[in-house]
Amino acid sequence: MKKLIAKLLLIIMIQLFFTNIIFAKNANDKIGQLIIIGFEGDNVNSSGFKKVLKQIKNKEISGVILFSKNIKNKQNLILMTQKIKSSSNIPVFIAIDNEGGSVQRLNFADFKSAKEISNMSYEKAKEEYSAMAKTLAETGINVNFAPCVDLSLNPESIIEKKKRSYGQNPEKVSKYASIMIKEHNKQKIITSIKHFPGHGCAKGDTHKGLVDNTITYNAKELEPYKILKNCDKLNMVMVSHVFNSNFDENYPASLSEKTINILKNEIGYKGVIISDDYDMGAIRKNYTLEQIITQSINSGINILLFSNNITTDDPKLVSKIHEIIKKGIKKGTIKEENLNYSYEKVMELKRNLK
Repeated sequence: MKKLIAKLLLIIMIQLFFTNIIFAKNANDKIGQLIIIGFEGDNVNSSGFKKVLKQIKNKEISGVILFSKNIKNKQNLILMTQKIKSSSNIPVFIAIDNEGGSVQRLNFADFKSAKEISNMSYEKAKEEYSAMAKTLAETGINVNFAPCVDLSLNPESIIEKKKRSYGQNPEKVSKYASIMIKEHNKQKIITSIKHFPGHGCAKGDTHKGLVDNTITYNAKELEPYKILKNCDKLNMVMVSHVFNSNFDENYPASLSEKTINILKNEIGYKGVIISDDYDMGAIRKNYTLEQIITQSINSGINILLFSNNITTDDPKLVSKIHEIIKKGIKKGTIKEENLNYSYEKVMELKRNLK
């Protein structure tokens, strides 16, 4: 009897040992799927690219965001994206900001701004966005952080100044945005409408510092999200860093559970929620990295976006994020169920990339 009990205890201990190993491995993988990062380098031989490739292979990150500095030419870009895709058995997000106009990173292509598109017929807009999507697909890019659905309601807003809006009318904005989304989806490119809950009324630039939209905000800015929430395969919504005390008296949108719950519960959006770049001044100048990570995950952000680009390239940023999340879960300051939920949402989305 004693021998039987001893054997059973040994089996239980072995099972617990291996379960812990598997859990630790899976926990690391889960955290990695929540991170999209920027990097230095514009070719497969650059040290920055080799480093990020290693992070992908080790499942430390979910994907990368590309900027103009990463795109030497079309051929180099294709070689990099091919390397990235072949380095992991899990689909990798290869993302870019390519709205057209002032917001496009490709140095070998030129696409019209949202304002210019809004003056075209729907058929012409479809042609423009079809060409854009095909160009991105040819280079291996599978995520475009576009279209911008902010309404042009403030002539002093950065959105209006940069011609990033389709206009003031939510139905018109949603129609042109839906054309872009559908043409990208045809090429298996994920899109992300932005910047929830609306940046079109705001005066100021969140790249540089905190923008308070409390007084200037107009609830019309929520309308495109209501209209587009079931648009074809609408894949992501990007949440801005704009502060609006009508929604949350303490936090900007990207760190606000109250604001994100409007998107999920009131509007009824069921897809992946990604932050705007957490390296932007509105966030980095006002919060520590630990505060950013903890608050964002607990608020309902599914993917954390860090350009690692605006101030300096932090070679330890990915490992810092992992460590903060692991410690947070252990201490109970980060909700583990949120981590698990976000992981499942991301993996569900990545199935569309296969």
